[in-house]
This record gives sequence, C-alpha cells and structure tokens, in this order.
Amino acid sequence: MTKKIKKFKTPKGDMSLHQFKYPFRNLLLPIGQKLSFIHPDVFSWMAVFVTFVTGLCFYFGAWYPALFLCAIALTLLRMTFNTFDGLLAFIRGDDKRVHGKIINALPDRYGDFFVVGGIALSPLCNHLIGMVGLCSMFLVSYSGMLSKALGFTWQTCGPLDKVQRLVLMMIFALIQWIAFMVNSPFLKIGDFYLSYLEICMILFFVLGQITVVRRVKCLNKEIAVFEKKHK
Repeated sequence: MTKKIKKFKTPKGDMSLHQFKYPFRNLLLPIGQKLSFIHPDVFSWMAVFVTFVTGLCFYFGAWYPALFLCAIALTLLRMTFNTFDGLLAFIRGDDKRVHGKIINALPDRYGDFFVVGGIALSPLCNHLIGMVGLCSMFLVSYSGMLSKALGFTWQTCGPLDKVQRLVLMMIFALIQWIAFMVNSPFLKIGDFYLSYLEICMILFFVLGQITVVRRVKCLNKEIAVFEKKHK
C-alpha cells in the first residue's frame, strides 16, 4: 500500500552531509512514486553488486588509473540506489518494519567490505594500513547500531559516518587518478612514501576512532537521561 507524501524537509540545525539526502530524495521522489511497485530490497542488493564492482575498480586502479574515475561514478550510483531503497520503503510504508530495518543495514555492511577491502588489498595500499582502515570503519558502524540495539537512537554523528566516508573515498580516488596523470602516484612524507589511498585509510582510522568516541558519549547521555526518568 503506497502513500502520497510531501517533499522532505531538511531538519533545522543539521550541518552534516546527511542534510543533502533530503533535497536528493525530493529530486528522486517523482521517480520513486512511479517505481513504488518495486520492493526496496531490490535496490539494496543492486547497491551491493555496484560496491563489488567498485572494489574491483579500486584494486585494479594501480594498473588502469582510469578505473578510479569509474569508482567515483559507481559510488554515486550506490548512493542513488541507497536513497531509492529508503525512499521506496517510506512510500510503501515498509520503513517501520523490522525486516526492512535489517535489510537496510546488512547490505551496506557487505558493500563497505567490498569497497574498502578492494582498497586494502590494492597494490597501492600497505595491507596493514588497509586492514586498520577497514576495521575502524566496521567499529564505526557497530557503534551506531549498538545504540539502536539497546533501544536508543541510532547514532549517526561523524566525522566518519557513511556519507562522509563515501565522499572521502571519491575525493581520494580523484586525487589518486590525478597523481597518476602527473606521474607521481605516491606522496613523500619524511622518509616514507604513501599513496593517496593509504592516506585515505589512515584518515579512516583517525576519524573513525573520533566517531566511535563521540557516539559512545552520545549513547551514555541518552542512557543517563533514561535512567534519571525511570528512577
């Protein structure tokens, strides 16, 4: 059963990159209403396939730098599919169902694994740096879902939420491609040479840990408020 909906309003005071999903949803709304006969899960799993190909682009980009541009385009496509997923669920009234919440989260974790795994295993990335970045990203996701699992608000604060990390990957994919075009794929920092993909993974680790700490603090505040009300 579909429902007619008005345009989405951006929450006041929201200064994060998440605010851009609302005008993007409004842009896709007419299309979403016409495609409401499609189950949202279809777009969720299509996004997973896109992320698998994106991971391959990051991996083989060391030999074919133009694939970094393909990775950027595919990341934008993934973001579009993810938006369609939530939009269709809202239009169809499936957004409150438990099954929908599971499918909304699970494919994204597979997608993150494929993309960041492709970077971590790339010849342009030290595998240890890549694995640290990958693990940090999963800790960020876990810290967000943990709050929801305990019955509180799903934590989405940054600075390394999903949108932020996708934007970071696109930026560094572009920089890495430019670096290949000028025959300088590595940046010298002291006695070390780092690719731009490695710098991206290091940022994933640093910003990821900041994000985990922030989310834990927000969760503790909600728990304190809850306990105070139920004493």
